[in-house]
Amino acid sequence: MRIRGFAWLLPGLLTCLMLAWPPDPAGASAMGLQEDFIRVVERVRPSVVSLKAIRVVTYQVPGVPEDFFRGTPFEGIFRDFGPPQAIRQRLVGQGSGIIIDNLGHILTNSHVVAGAQQIKVRYDDGREVTGKVVGINERFDIALIYAPAPYLRPAVLGDSDRIRVGQWAIAIGSPFGLEQTVTVGVVSATGRRGLGKGTYGDFIQTDASINPGNSGGPLCDLDGRVIGINSMIVATGQGIGFAIPINLAKRIIAPWLRRQ
Repeated sequence: MRIRGFAWLLPGLLTCLMLAWPPDPAGASAMGLQEDFIRVVERVRPSVVSLKAIRVVTYQVPGVPEDFFRGTPFEGIFRDFGPPQAIRQRLVGQGSGIIIDNLGHILTNSHVVAGAQQIKVRYDDGREVTGKVVGINERFDIALIYAPAPYLRPAVLGDSDRIRVGQWAIAIGSPFGLEQTVTVGVVSATGRRGLGKGTYGDFIQTDASINPGNSGGPLCDLDGRVIGINSMIVATGQGIGFAIPINLAKRIIAPWLRRQ
């Protein structure tokens, strides 16, 4: 009877205990970081496109001209080989890009689109259009594509001069054709030299997973701003990828945009 008489106190006691119990700072921090990642992805992913660069190449299949051995003891021996033939083959390269304005300009790598006879741009919502190259700089591996379409969502370009080693880095792209793939890591280093063609030394290094097809896609900070354009990896290593600083990319494409 006494316990039953004090039952009305239990809800109040439980509330006091819950208020007095210290929160789990690690759990709260992890959940907050998770929400940050989700927010960045929801903000940037509609601005990321998948690119297909279509090239038609012609090569010669070895053969023997019909009159090569005519009048010799070998005439007719190699007739079954036939004359040399020209074979045309359609090659499709895969890459990524980032929308930078409402007009349909897309920033990517030059090695993704260089030499392509046709460029197919696939937007996040499934629309597919044909794009054209506005400008290309092979030295710095930067290219600008024009692929106009309504209702585009351009990304926010950040300031790569302000990034710090150790900060979070989020890569979005189409590795191996898997569109809108998100990987997370940190900025491992800045100003890396002696990479690629060795023509400049200002790469951002990251351990966010980058694979073939990520090229041309964005590397973002935790505010969803693009700080780099993913460009290359060390094929024999793990977690060693490189991005072109966005400030460098902005300087290169500025004259191309003014001509539009």
